[in-house]
Amino acid sequence: MRVIVVGAGHNGLIASYYLRKAGFDVIVFDNKFGGMTDTTAIKGVKVSRASYVLGLMPKKFVEEFEIPVIQQDPIQTIWLEDRIIPFWRDKEKRLKELVNAGEDKFPEFEEKITKFKKLLEEKFTFVTTPPSEREVREEAKKIGVEDVMRPSKEFLSKYLSEDLHYFFIYPGMESSPGYLVSYFYDDWSFVKGGMGTVAEKVFEKAKKIGVELVNEKVDKIIVENDKAVGVKVKDKVYKADVVLSTAGPAETMILAEYDHKFFLHKYGWVKYNVIFREMPKVDERIKGFLNSIIDFEGGEIVIPSVVDDSRGGIVMEFMGKYEEVMDRFKGEVIHVDKLNAKIAEEIYNLPAGDLNHLPMREPYLFDGRPEKGWGYKTPIKDLYLGGAGTCPGGQVSGIPGYNSARLIIKEKLGKDLE
Repeated sequence: MRVIVVGAGHNGLIASYYLRKAGFDVIVFDNKFGGMTDTTAIKGVKVSRASYVLGLMPKKFVEEFEIPVIQQDPIQTIWLEDRIIPFWRDKEKRLKELVNAGEDKFPEFEEKITKFKKLLEEKFTFVTTPPSEREVREEAKKIGVEDVMRPSKEFLSKYLSEDLHYFFIYPGMESSPGYLVSYFYDDWSFVKGGMGTVAEKVFEKAKKIGVELVNEKVDKIIVENDKAVGVKVKDKVYKADVVLSTAGPAETMILAEYDHKFFLHKYGWVKYNVIFREMPKVDERIKGFLNSIIDFEGGEIVIPSVVDDSRGGIVMEFMGKYEEVMDRFKGEVIHVDKLNAKIAEEIYNLPAGDLNHLPMREPYLFDGRPEKGWGYKTPIKDLYLGGAGTCPGGQVSGIPGYNSARLIIKEKLGKDLE
């Protein structure tokens, strides 16, 4: 039985590995290997061009695919005008640091987040049917962490000073459930050689067991009698029993010529990858934390070269306001690589340049992602979804790819991976 996987990003590659492991004949199509988990060589320096840190990928995947993570300490550092707050890996040290910084309720905040994340991991992560918001709320209430499901701004206001809020959520997520605070609160790490190593490591294992990769973009998902039967690539048709798309849901339905509208709007995000001649000069107060993710009001900055000697030079990667960041990190610049929503749309086949394929807010959360009643399937028989536009959402986790593969294995082979 053959499965065609549309998309060679980390979700597509992880799905292909587990599908092949279960016995399917698997072919992956994409003209951009790795998707947004890519490493690009610029001026001889390895740059994580799109995604730049790994945190939401379950330990089981990191270990299975032998992904070389670099656990910097502190994990991140919040740089405010009047204080610098490092988030240490050691829990006691971290809690003490936050309390000393005036955040007396931080220990309670982290306890709630930790309990909620454990609930999600045990009951709602590795699923073949995404949970409803009501189901998650009910389970959260049972263990006394129901306030994590309150609006993000309300939840954060209960525990943290207002000037810290946007270090835990993105603008526009204030009214979404605090679930998103929990989702993004994680053990973020660098990957040796850049984020492209994630895709390389997964494919290395997938290729060994017989997954085939075709370096071409799918032009059309072929549907006959409301059933996906293959794909068209240039002038060639490839037949399959199942098609799994890890492209965005909007892109998938366009490829299948199925009329369905998703809420997409143009995004204004920008990521800069700056290559320096030498390590940039910075404020003395932050000097000891250059190995971490540095957050200040003007942006989120990483200098992976501090902890990763395989980069071949000094690279600083950040999302934020160029002038404000460069005003704090001074030095001779060799090259500036700019990635924005428009460029990403072209390079990564990303409708509207949405890094998460669909917005990470209502109605696209829980079983509403990508649409109520869909889950990891579409209204077209044998056309499945397994990308960032499905539950639990964006970022480099591999969970959507894994869950969609499990669903296909269950429905077509009558068994499970676990």
